[in-house]
Amino acid sequence: MGDLSEDVERCLADCACDRATAERAKTSCEAGRVRETKRVLLHERQRLLDAMHISQRGIDAIDHMLHRVSCECGCGAAPSAASSGGEDAHE
Repeated sequence: MGDLSEDVERCLADCACDRATAERAKTSCEAGRVRETKRVLLHERQRLLDAMHISQRGIDAIDHMLHRVSCECGCGAAPSAASSGGEDAHE
């Protein structure tokens, strides 16, 4: 299981997991403690999902405000200019 345990450790490091958690997963894998290894991986997966959902809410809020600015400010920019990444989207 040497290669697998190193891959688990590398995977968690790539996911910005803290060093102690990655080491715990590697050690568990080397010892054949599959349930503990999976528990660590699932916990880190959930952490990443939570962060992604927070980011998505921020993106959705910004998209909503871009739409409102385009519609309510009447700055002469068509709503499609903001959503297409035109200059008005950054002003």
